[in-house]
Amino acid sequence: MKSRHIFLLLLNCFASFLVTADALELTPSQHEYELKKYALFFHDYNKQISSVKQLQSMPNLLEPYTIQKPNPEGYWKWAQIDITNHTNESTWYVSFGFARLPVLEMYWQSQSGEIISLNESSKFTDRPFKHPQLYIPIEISPKQSKTLYIKYQTFANAPANIRIHSPDHFTQTMQMSVLNNAIIVGIVLAILLIVTVNLFFNRNLTNVFYALWTSMFLFIVVDMAGFTYQYFWPEVGQFSNTFSIVLMVLVPILHILFVRSFLQLKYHHVALDKIYIGSLLVYTALVPVALWLQSVFYNLLASSLIIPIFLYTCYWCMKQQAPGIRIFAVSLFNHVLFVNVLAILGASFGNVFAQVDISTYIKVGYLIEVCLFTVAMAVQHKSVQYQLVYRLQKQVNSLNESMMQEQKISLQNTEQIKKNEQRLFTDLSHELRTPLTVMKIQVESLQHNIVDNVHDSYKKLQDKIDELNEFINTLMLVSDSKDLHYGLNIEPVKVGHFIKQVTHSCGQSIDSNQHCFSVRCELNGMSTISIDAKAIKQVIDEAISNALKFGGSTVQILLSFIETDNNLTVRIENSGDPLTFDAHQLLFEPLFRQEPSRNSASGGKGMGLAVCKKLIDAHQGEITSYNSSLGGVAIEFKLPKSFAYEFA
Repeated sequence: MKSRHIFLLLLNCFASFLVTADALELTPSQHEYELKKYALFFHDYNKQISSVKQLQSMPNLLEPYTIQKPNPEGYWKWAQIDITNHTNESTWYVSFGFARLPVLEMYWQSQSGEIISLNESSKFTDRPFKHPQLYIPIEISPKQSKTLYIKYQTFANAPANIRIHSPDHFTQTMQMSVLNNAIIVGIVLAILLIVTVNLFFNRNLTNVFYALWTSMFLFIVVDMAGFTYQYFWPEVGQFSNTFSIVLMVLVPILHILFVRSFLQLKYHHVALDKIYIGSLLVYTALVPVALWLQSVFYNLLASSLIIPIFLYTCYWCMKQQAPGIRIFAVSLFNHVLFVNVLAILGASFGNVFAQVDISTYIKVGYLIEVCLFTVAMAVQHKSVQYQLVYRLQKQVNSLNESMMQEQKISLQNTEQIKKNEQRLFTDLSHELRTPLTVMKIQVESLQHNIVDNVHDSYKKLQDKIDELNEFINTLMLVSDSKDLHYGLNIEPVKVGHFIKQVTHSCGQSIDSNQHCFSVRCELNGMSTISIDAKAIKQVIDEAISNALKFGGSTVQILLSFIETDNNLTVRIENSGDPLTFDAHQLLFEPLFRQEPSRNSASGGKGMGLAVCKKLIDAHQGEITSYNSSLGGVAIEFKLPKSFAYEFA
C-alpha cells in the first residue's frame, strides 16, 4: 500500500514536468498580456476540484488551453499562471471580458487566503474595484516570481478573455471601455427613439416587434457594459444573472417575430413561414427551461441550429424586388455572422473565434444589424409613402375623370330630358288638340244649327269629353310618383287556373283563321302566387293587343309562363316587325308611339304599356322589351313568388 502511494506521487511529479507552459514575464515594454498563451487550464465539467490544494495535488489535470466542449450546466474553470515581474510596478489588474462572473476565486500559491472570492450572490460593493467591468487588482513586487491560480465560471460557459494590464494601460482600457459602451448605448437609444416615433405614426405589428427587439438589444448592451449591475440592482447579484438569462431567451423570439412580420412570409412564402412558427414554438418552450436550469445552453443550441434557416431567408430575400428587402438580407446575414456563428457557435460553444471577447461580437453584431434594419425599414416606408402618394394621385385623377364624365353624362341627360319634355308636350298637345278640335266643330255646328241630328251631335260631344277625361285620368295615373300597390287587390291565385283563364280569354280575342296563338308553360310544381289577377290579365291583354295591332295581317303570338327560383316570368312574343334600340328605351314611357305622325287610326295614344309598367312595378316586378326570335317584339315581365308588401 505504501509503495502504491509512492508510485502515484512520482507519477504526479513526472506529469508536472511534462505539462508546462511559458512563464509570463511582465516587462516595461509591454502593458497588456493575454493569459491564454501562458496559463495551464483545467475545465472542471463535474466540479470535482473545489480547492487550490486539491488541484495542486493533481497537476496532471492542467494542460495548455484547448477548445472546451459544450455543457448544458455551468462548470468551473481553473487557470494556473507563473508570473515574473521585471518592472517597477507592483500593482497589476486582471480583466475577464465580462461585467460579472457567477464564480471567481483567485489565489497566490505562496500565500494563504484568497485574493478575491465572488459568487453569483455577491453584491457590487464586494468588488475591490468599483467599475462596471470586472477588474481585479493583484500585487506582485518587482523582480518577484509568483504562481497565480484562478477559479472562475462564466455566463453560458462562454470563454473568458483573461488579460493582465499595467496601471497605465488599465486606466486607458477602463476609460475606453466606459466610453465605447456609452457610445453604443447612445446610438441604440437614438435608434430606439426613431423606432418609437415611427411606431407612433405607423402602428403595425412589424414596428411593434422591431421596437421591442431594439429595446431588448438596448438592455443587452447596458447589461453587458455592467451598468445594470452597478446602477440598477447592485445589492442583488442573483437577480442580475436571472435578468441576463431573460434577455438572452427573449431576444431570439422577438427577432424571429420581426423578421417574419417584415417579410410578410404568411403571404409570400407559406412554407418558410411555417418553419419560423415552429422555431418560435421551440424558443418559447425553452424559456421556462432556461429559467429553471439557470442556463441558456439549449437556447444557444437552438440559435446554432437555426443558422441554415436564416441563410436560406437571406438567399430568398436577395431574389425579391421589394424595396429595402436586400438591405434587410444583408442585415440578417450580419446577424448570422456575428451573433450565431462568431458569438454563439464560435466563442460560446467552442472558443474557435475568441480573438475578442463574446460581448464584443454580440454588441458589434447587434449594432450593425439594428442600423441596417432601420435603413431597410426606412426604405420600405419611403416606398410605401411613394406608393400611397402615387395611388392617391391616381385616385384624384380618376375622380376628376369620373366627375368630368358625370358632368358630360349629366349634360347629355339634361339634353335628353329637354328632348323628352319637348316630345311629351308635342305628343300631349296633339292628343288633346284632336278631341278638342272635334268638340269645337260640334259646338259650332250646334251654335249655327247646321247639324242634321242634334241628339247625335250631343252624343259625339259627350263621347269626346269622356275620351278626354279618360285620357287625362290615365295620364295622371302613369305620371304619379306614388306606387299603386295599395289600390290593387292582391291575393293568392292558383297559377294553373289563372293560366287557363288568360289563355281562354286571349283565344277568344284572336282570330285563329288569320293569326297563330300558342302557349308554353314551364312550371316546376308552382301552385299559387300572390297577384292582382285582373291587373296582370290587363298587362297580358295589352301586349297581345299591340301584337295584333302592329304585327301585320297574319301574326304568330307565343305566350309563355316560366317558373324560376324566385319569379314567375310571363313573356308575350310576336312575329311582327322589330323595334329600334331607341324605341325599346322609350316603349314604356307615356305617350310614346313608334309612328311620328300619331295617327289615331293606326294606334292608340301610347298610354297602354306605360300603365302596364305601373302595374308591374306595383307588384314589385320588372317589365322589359326586346326583339324576339320570332322576328317581332317580346314583352316580358317577372312577378316575385313572395310579395313583400304588408297590407292592413
